[in-house]
Amino acid sequence: ASTASTAALGLLRALLTGDWPTAQASEPPARREASGLVAAHLQWHLERGLRSLILVDR
Repeated sequence: ASTASTAALGLLRALLTGDWPTAQASEPPARREASGLVAAHLQWHLERGLRSLILVDR
């Protein structure tokens, strides 16, 4: 588990809502942290098995 900083969460919120001026004004440390959180989340989902895959008719 990881605890995100307020700045990284603010950046992710800005990206989610399309608040581009806020996202562009973010500092590099917040950008690096947010990037790492997104990458870890994506990796978790990609490595997790799809339970419904066995139901796909081949």
